[in-house]
Amino acid sequence: MVPPRLLFLFVLLCVLVVAHCQAAKGFPASSFTIEDGDWYDNWGIDRNYYGGSHGYLPNLATETLNENKELAYNIGERFLADYQSETDRAVAILKYVQTWTEYGYDSDNVVRDGIAQEEWAWNADEMAHTLDETTGVRAIGDCEDMAFLCGTVYVGAGFDAAIVDATDHAALLIWLPEFANANSYWDLPNDNRDAGWIWVEATGNSNPLGWTPPDYQDGGWTAYPIGNLEFVTEPAPTPPTSPSINMEVLLAIAGVIFSIILALAKARRR
Repeated sequence: MVPPRLLFLFVLLCVLVVAHCQAAKGFPASSFTIEDGDWYDNWGIDRNYYGGSHGYLPNLATETLNENKELAYNIGERFLADYQSETDRAVAILKYVQTWTEYGYDSDNVVRDGIAQEEWAWNADEMAHTLDETTGVRAIGDCEDMAFLCGTVYVGAGFDAAIVDATDHAALLIWLPEFANANSYWDLPNDNRDAGWIWVEATGNSNPLGWTPPDYQDGGWTAYPIGNLEFVTEPAPTPPTSPSINMEVLLAIAGVIFSIILALAKARRR
Protein backbone atom coordinates (compact mmCIF):
# COMPACT_ATOMS: atom_id res chain seq x y z
CA MET A 1 0.00 0.00 0.00
CA VAL A 2 1.27 3.44 -0.91
CA PRO A 3 1.69 5.66 2.16
CA PRO A 4 -0.97 8.44 2.26
CA ARG A 5 1.71 11.13 2.25
CA LEU A 6 3.28 9.82 -0.97
CA LEU A 7 -0.14 9.43 -2.60
CA PHE A 8 -0.97 13.03 -1.69
CA LEU A 9 2.25 14.24 -3.29
CA PHE A 10 1.43 12.37 -6.49
CA VAL A 11 -2.10 13.82 -6.65
CA LEU A 12 -0.66 17.29 -6.04
CA LEU A 13 1.80 16.74 -8.90
CA CYS A 14 -1.04 15.78 -11.27
CA VAL A 15 -3.00 18.89 -10.28
CA LEU A 16 0.02 21.08 -10.99
CA VAL A 17 0.49 19.40 -14.39
CA VAL A 18 -3.11 20.13 -15.42
CA ALA A 19 -2.95 23.69 -14.06
CA HIS A 20 0.26 24.30 -15.99
CA CYS A 21 -1.29 23.23 -19.28
CA GLN A 22 -4.46 25.23 -18.73
CA ALA A 23 -2.58 28.38 -17.78
CA ALA A 24 -0.35 28.03 -20.81
CA LYS A 25 -3.25 28.76 -23.17
CA GLY A 26 -3.21 32.40 -22.07
CA PHE A 27 0.42 32.91 -23.02
CA PRO A 28 0.84 31.75 -26.62
CA ALA A 29 4.26 33.30 -27.14
CA SER A 30 6.11 32.53 -23.95
CA SER A 31 9.05 30.70 -25.50
CA PHE A 32 11.24 31.08 -28.56
CA THR A 33 13.60 28.78 -30.44
CA ILE A 34 16.13 29.61 -33.13
CA GLU A 35 16.21 27.78 -36.46
CA ASP A 36 18.47 28.66 -39.39
CA GLY A 37 19.18 32.02 -37.82
CA ASP A 38 15.53 33.02 -37.29
CA TRP A 39 13.58 33.07 -34.03
CA TYR A 40 10.31 31.11 -33.96
CA ASP A 41 7.74 31.40 -31.18
CA ASN A 42 6.00 28.33 -29.79
CA TRP A 43 3.26 28.74 -32.37
CA GLY A 44 5.84 28.18 -35.09
CA ILE A 45 5.67 31.79 -36.30
CA ASP A 46 8.91 33.34 -37.54
CA ARG A 47 9.35 36.62 -35.66
CA ASN A 48 12.15 37.73 -38.00
CA TYR A 49 10.41 37.36 -41.35
CA TYR A 50 7.05 38.58 -42.60
CA GLY A 51 6.24 36.24 -45.52
CA GLY A 52 5.42 32.62 -46.21
CA SER A 53 3.36 30.12 -44.27
CA HIS A 54 5.36 30.77 -41.08
CA GLY A 55 5.85 34.52 -41.53
CA TYR A 56 4.36 36.96 -39.07
CA LEU A 57 2.11 38.71 -41.64
CA PRO A 58 -0.75 38.15 -40.99
CA ASN A 59 -0.32 35.03 -38.82
CA LEU A 60 0.70 36.85 -35.66
CA ALA A 61 -2.84 38.22 -35.27
CA THR A 62 -4.14 34.74 -34.42
CA GLU A 63 -2.17 34.75 -31.16
CA THR A 64 -4.33 37.49 -29.62
CA LEU A 65 -7.81 36.87 -31.06
CA ASN A 66 -10.70 34.45 -30.64
CA GLU A 67 -9.91 31.83 -27.95
CA ASN A 68 -6.56 33.52 -27.32
CA LYS A 69 -7.88 37.02 -26.65
CA GLU A 70 -6.37 38.70 -23.64
CA LEU A 71 -5.23 42.22 -22.70
CA ALA A 72 -5.25 43.91 -26.13
CA TYR A 73 -8.70 42.54 -26.93
CA ASN A 74 -9.91 43.66 -23.49
CA ILE A 75 -8.74 47.19 -24.27
CA GLY A 76 -10.98 47.09 -27.33
CA GLU A 77 -13.91 45.87 -25.24
CA ARG A 78 -13.35 48.83 -22.95
CA PHE A 79 -13.72 51.23 -25.89
CA LEU A 80 -16.82 49.34 -27.05
CA ALA A 81 -18.41 49.95 -23.64
CA ASP A 82 -17.36 53.61 -23.44
CA TYR A 83 -18.26 54.83 -26.96
CA GLN A 84 -21.68 54.22 -28.48
CA SER A 85 -20.78 55.96 -31.73
CA GLU A 86 -18.63 53.80 -34.04
CA THR A 87 -16.86 56.80 -35.55
CA ASP A 88 -16.04 58.32 -32.16
CA ARG A 89 -14.87 54.90 -30.96
CA ALA A 90 -12.64 54.40 -33.98
CA VAL A 91 -11.02 57.82 -33.59
CA ALA A 92 -10.49 57.28 -29.85
CA ILE A 93 -8.79 53.90 -30.38
CA LEU A 94 -6.28 55.32 -32.86
CA LYS A 95 -5.55 58.22 -30.51
CA TYR A 96 -5.02 55.76 -27.66
CA VAL A 97 -2.53 53.66 -29.61
CA GLN A 98 -0.69 56.76 -30.85
CA THR A 99 -0.51 58.07 -27.28
CA TRP A 100 0.75 54.87 -25.66
CA THR A 101 3.18 53.63 -28.30
CA GLU A 102 6.48 55.01 -29.51
CA TYR A 103 8.09 54.19 -32.82
CA GLY A 104 11.44 52.44 -32.47
CA TYR A 105 13.68 50.41 -34.75
CA ASP A 106 13.95 46.71 -33.95
CA SER A 107 17.75 46.79 -34.02
CA ASP A 108 17.73 49.40 -31.23
CA ASN A 109 15.19 47.68 -29.00
CA VAL A 110 15.14 43.90 -29.54
CA VAL A 111 18.05 41.69 -28.45
CA ARG A 112 18.01 37.86 -28.44
CA ASP A 113 20.96 35.95 -26.98
CA GLY A 114 23.00 39.13 -27.06
CA ILE A 115 22.31 39.81 -30.74
CA ALA A 116 20.35 42.85 -31.90
CA GLN A 117 17.50 41.84 -34.21
CA GLU A 118 17.31 43.75 -37.48
CA GLU A 119 13.72 42.60 -37.90
CA TRP A 120 11.28 41.49 -35.20
CA ALA A 121 7.51 41.46 -34.70
CA TRP A 122 5.66 41.63 -31.38
CA ASN A 123 2.10 40.42 -31.05
CA ALA A 124 -0.66 42.68 -29.73
CA ASP A 125 -0.61 41.38 -26.14
CA GLU A 126 3.16 41.69 -25.90
CA MET A 127 2.79 45.34 -26.87
CA ALA A 128 -0.20 45.88 -24.57
CA HIS A 129 1.62 44.44 -21.55
CA THR A 130 4.60 46.72 -22.19
CA LEU A 131 2.68 49.99 -21.95
CA ASP A 132 1.61 51.29 -18.56
CA GLU A 133 -0.95 54.09 -18.36
CA THR A 134 -0.32 54.53 -14.62
CA THR A 135 3.42 55.16 -14.85
CA GLY A 136 3.35 56.71 -18.32
CA VAL A 137 5.47 53.99 -19.97
CA ARG A 138 4.90 53.58 -23.70
CA ALA A 139 5.25 50.39 -25.71
CA ILE A 140 8.05 50.61 -28.26
CA GLY A 141 7.59 49.03 -31.67
CA ASP A 142 7.61 49.63 -35.40
CA CYS A 143 4.89 49.57 -38.03
CA GLU A 144 3.88 45.90 -37.86
CA ASP A 145 3.84 45.94 -34.04
CA MET A 146 1.45 48.88 -34.04
CA ALA A 147 -0.65 47.31 -36.81
CA PHE A 148 -1.13 44.10 -34.80
CA LEU A 149 -1.92 46.05 -31.64
CA CYS A 150 -4.45 48.21 -33.50
CA GLY A 151 -5.92 45.15 -35.20
CA THR A 152 -6.71 43.29 -32.00
CA VAL A 153 -8.00 46.39 -30.20
CA TYR A 154 -10.31 47.29 -33.10
CA VAL A 155 -11.65 43.74 -33.37
CA GLY A 156 -12.27 43.74 -29.61
CA ALA A 157 -14.16 47.01 -30.08
CA GLY A 158 -16.49 45.46 -32.65
CA PHE A 159 -14.84 46.43 -35.94
CA ASP A 160 -13.93 44.35 -38.97
CA ALA A 161 -10.20 44.76 -39.50
CA ALA A 162 -7.51 43.74 -42.00
CA ILE A 163 -3.72 43.82 -41.71
CA VAL A 164 -2.05 45.67 -44.59
CA ASP A 165 1.12 44.18 -46.07
CA ALA A 166 2.71 46.94 -48.17
CA THR A 167 6.22 47.46 -49.50
CA ASP A 168 8.45 47.96 -46.44
CA HIS A 169 5.41 48.79 -44.33
CA ALA A 170 2.49 47.34 -42.39
CA ALA A 171 -0.71 49.09 -41.34
CA LEU A 172 -4.40 48.37 -40.71
CA LEU A 173 -7.74 48.81 -42.44
CA ILE A 174 -11.09 48.89 -40.66
CA TRP A 175 -14.55 48.71 -42.19
CA LEU A 176 -16.18 52.08 -41.51
CA PRO A 177 -17.88 53.43 -44.66
CA GLU A 178 -19.83 56.04 -42.69
CA PHE A 179 -16.63 57.78 -41.58
CA ALA A 180 -16.69 61.16 -43.35
CA ASN A 181 -13.05 62.26 -43.26
CA ALA A 182 -11.05 59.54 -45.01
CA ASN A 183 -8.97 60.48 -48.05
CA SER A 184 -9.61 57.03 -49.58
CA TYR A 185 -12.23 54.31 -49.19
CA TRP A 186 -10.94 50.89 -50.20
CA ASP A 187 -12.72 47.89 -51.68
CA LEU A 188 -11.19 44.53 -50.75
CA PRO A 189 -11.54 41.53 -53.10
CA ASN A 190 -13.96 38.79 -52.01
CA ASP A 191 -15.47 41.09 -49.39
CA ASN A 192 -18.85 41.28 -51.16
CA ARG A 193 -19.16 44.88 -50.02
CA ASP A 194 -18.51 48.17 -51.79
CA ALA A 195 -15.64 50.47 -50.90
CA GLY A 196 -15.77 51.27 -47.20
CA TRP A 197 -12.44 50.20 -45.70
CA ILE A 198 -10.40 53.07 -44.28
CA TRP A 199 -6.70 53.22 -43.39
CA VAL A 200 -5.42 53.22 -39.80
CA GLU A 201 -1.87 54.61 -39.59
CA ALA A 202 -0.55 54.54 -36.02
CA THR A 203 3.13 55.16 -36.73
CA GLY A 204 2.81 58.94 -36.39
CA ASN A 205 1.13 60.80 -33.54
CA SER A 206 -0.56 63.25 -35.88
CA ASN A 207 -1.84 60.84 -38.56
CA PRO A 208 -5.64 61.10 -38.60
CA LEU A 209 -7.98 58.15 -38.95
CA GLY A 210 -8.73 57.35 -42.58
CA TRP A 211 -5.55 58.90 -43.96
CA THR A 212 -3.89 56.63 -46.52
CA PRO A 213 -0.23 57.72 -46.96
CA PRO A 214 0.62 58.95 -50.48
CA ASP A 215 3.03 56.04 -51.06
CA TYR A 216 0.10 53.59 -50.87
CA GLN A 217 -2.64 55.54 -52.61
CA ASP A 218 -2.08 53.63 -55.85
CA GLY A 219 -2.58 50.24 -54.21
CA GLY A 220 0.05 47.58 -54.79
CA TRP A 221 -0.42 46.15 -51.29
CA THR A 222 -2.26 43.18 -49.81
CA ALA A 223 -4.82 43.22 -47.01
CA TYR A 224 -5.42 40.18 -44.81
CA PRO A 225 -8.71 40.22 -42.88
CA ILE A 226 -8.37 39.10 -39.25
CA GLY A 227 -10.82 37.95 -36.62
CA ASN A 228 -13.92 36.04 -37.67
CA LEU A 229 -14.42 37.43 -41.18
CA GLU A 230 -15.68 34.73 -43.52
CA PHE A 231 -13.60 35.72 -46.53
CA VAL A 232 -10.25 35.04 -44.85
CA THR A 233 -8.36 32.62 -47.12
CA GLU A 234 -4.91 32.56 -45.53
CA PRO A 235 -4.28 29.47 -43.34
CA ALA A 236 -3.78 30.19 -39.66
CA PRO A 237 -1.25 28.37 -37.46
CA THR A 238 -2.59 25.80 -35.01
CA PRO A 239 -2.42 26.97 -31.38
CA PRO A 240 -0.08 24.93 -29.16
CA THR A 241 -1.42 23.19 -26.06
CA SER A 242 1.32 24.72 -23.93
CA PRO A 243 4.19 27.18 -24.37
CA SER A 244 7.10 24.77 -24.16
CA ILE A 245 6.01 21.25 -23.22
CA ASN A 246 2.79 19.37 -23.99
CA MET A 247 0.37 17.41 -21.79
CA GLU A 248 1.59 13.99 -22.93
CA VAL A 249 5.17 14.72 -21.92
CA LEU A 250 4.14 16.06 -18.52
CA LEU A 251 1.91 13.07 -17.81
CA ALA A 252 4.73 10.74 -18.82
CA ILE A 253 7.02 12.52 -16.35
CA ALA A 254 4.31 12.20 -13.69
CA GLY A 255 4.09 8.45 -14.43
CA VAL A 256 7.83 8.01 -13.99
CA ILE A 257 7.72 9.90 -10.70
CA PHE A 258 4.83 7.74 -9.51
CA SER A 259 6.79 4.58 -10.41
CA ILE A 260 9.69 5.87 -8.33
CA ILE A 261 7.30 6.55 -5.44
CA LEU A 262 5.99 2.98 -5.64
CA ALA A 263 9.51 1.57 -5.69
CA LEU A 264 10.48 3.65 -2.66
CA ALA A 265 7.36 2.49 -0.82
CA LYS A 266 8.17 -1.17 -1.50
CA ALA A 267 11.77 -0.71 -0.41
CA ARG A 268 10.60 0.96 2.78
CA ARG A 269 8.47 -2.08 3.73
CA ARG A 270 11.40 -4.51 3.42
